[in-house]
Amino acid sequence: MTIDTFDPEDALLDISRKLSNVSIHKLPTNGSVEKEALPTIKYLLFSSDRDQIKQSIRLLRRYLTQGHSDENSVSDLLELGILPRIKELMEADFGNVIKFEAAWIVTNVAAGTTEQTQAIIKEGFVDLLLQCMSDKKSKLDLKAQAAWALGNVAGESASYREELMSKGFTHSIVNVLNSVYDEIYDEAVDNQQYNGKMVFSGEEFYSNIEALLWALSNMCRGGFRVAEFYPSYLPMFDVFSKYIVFNFPKIEIEVCWGLSRILYNMHDVLEFHNAMVLTDDLCERLTELLRIGTPKVVVPAIRSIVNITSGPNSSVAGLLRTQLLESITRLLDPIAPNEIRKDAYLVVSNLAAGNDEMIKYVVDHKVVMGNVVAHITVPGHTYNSDSNEWTPNLCNAYYYREDEWKVTKEALWIICNIISLGSDSAVWDLLHENSSLPRTLSAVLAYPELPLEICEKTVESLISLIQRSNKWIDVRFPNGKNPFVRIIIDQDVHEALPHIEKMHPRNTNLHDMCLKLDKLLLASEEDVIKTVNISDIAGMASAFGLPTIVEIKSKSNKRRVIRGREDGDIRLIENAVGNLCI
Repeated sequence: MTIDTFDPEDALLDISRKLSNVSIHKLPTNGSVEKEALPTIKYLLFSSDRDQIKQSIRLLRRYLTQGHSDENSVSDLLELGILPRIKELMEADFGNVIKFEAAWIVTNVAAGTTEQTQAIIKEGFVDLLLQCMSDKKSKLDLKAQAAWALGNVAGESASYREELMSKGFTHSIVNVLNSVYDEIYDEAVDNQQYNGKMVFSGEEFYSNIEALLWALSNMCRGGFRVAEFYPSYLPMFDVFSKYIVFNFPKIEIEVCWGLSRILYNMHDVLEFHNAMVLTDDLCERLTELLRIGTPKVVVPAIRSIVNITSGPNSSVAGLLRTQLLESITRLLDPIAPNEIRKDAYLVVSNLAAGNDEMIKYVVDHKVVMGNVVAHITVPGHTYNSDSNEWTPNLCNAYYYREDEWKVTKEALWIICNIISLGSDSAVWDLLHENSSLPRTLSAVLAYPELPLEICEKTVESLISLIQRSNKWIDVRFPNGKNPFVRIIIDQDVHEALPHIEKMHPRNTNLHDMCLKLDKLLLASEEDVIKTVNISDIAGMASAFGLPTIVEIKSKSNKRRVIRGREDGDIRLIENAVGNLCI
């Protein structure tokens, strides 16, 4: 099963829901346009002379895109009452240039306030823009501009996205992008230039593709009954998979956000996953972006991988054939941005919640596991083993404590998943290669202000560790004693448990787990032969208030997906918000 984790996108990503067009092509020259000139421009706009129409509409476009432009500029234009005339010009046969200029104006109006976007919708521009997208006479720049305008409408609300999806907007974008891709691919093959990466023939060509991909990515935000539209998401996923080969950061960003959002929207939609093609090339490219990409690229790339690892094992298999963990290693370092580091650990955690092959893939990577164990700590503090206390260090004042606790939590998830779900050999390898782990887990409990989730996951990890390792009596521990139990006891865990319960007095789950851990430690030390069978025999486990190994694995078999503020099926979003956590 999976846990739905809500993680709002940052402010810049939220702003990108709607974008004004100020740079797709060069602006007309001859200076700025003043507000006082608007009545004259309006007069020219209603002329029957094509040149005067072209001149006026370009002046209007310049007014909306010049340096001082803002929502007030859009309001100035709307006060002229010219939207019906703009629509007439787009419907008439005045050629691609005038239609393009008109679509540009519509784009910037739709990028404004909710009321300004609604003015575009009420005037009937949505169907007109969709016609531009499908019209064979429309050139690429007009189709891209129409997609941009509709992308702004899509960014306004989930209901608009659902309506646009129903009207076939995404199919129109996919058709344009596929046509362009085939053209570029054929040219690259003819010129013997194709080597896994492809290039665009010019800056304007690149800008048009960027606009199309942005609009498609914006349509992937979801927030409505997306599961019903899974047939539409399949070609969207395929086209993003194609365009990830282009080595342009802005395109990489839009492609990766699109993939991430689709994978979340289609989470647990079996029909989608049964038909989806997750190629080795896509897995390899995502892994490569983790290794060489800038932070703006890495954030959506790693979220795509997080959401792949939350899906079926058949999808994850492609990632296991890449150098995924090698690429992630640099993102686990404390100098990496906190959000990226947290997501990197979440990838490892999801792998550790998988099958034996996936768990072994993680355990065998010593560098990654070394980083995981090192992050089981109290942020901004140093542990003194003699006094069993945590003291603030010099970095404490500069720590983003809440963010660092998130990373600690992810590290604990990884350890708990491996101990609970791994084979005996995997758990043994983990403890053999990281002999300090029992002591490290125990030491965390000595911190007097431990967050609730850290308490729960640490105690849960210790319970699983003891239950799994007790089975090795007379096999790996011939003296009849479990050395890990003695390490945990010597760390004064018995004394720490009552204090933990006092910190969180209303949490019955934590209280029960502390009681179980305390009983298990005593039983394992006093009658180790009896406790060998506790984990496997339901009756004995129940007598101690402990789960069996089967129950532990069932409880721990959880992977997590990440969604933004407007991602996913509306029926699942409330579940995600309900799991808000540190």
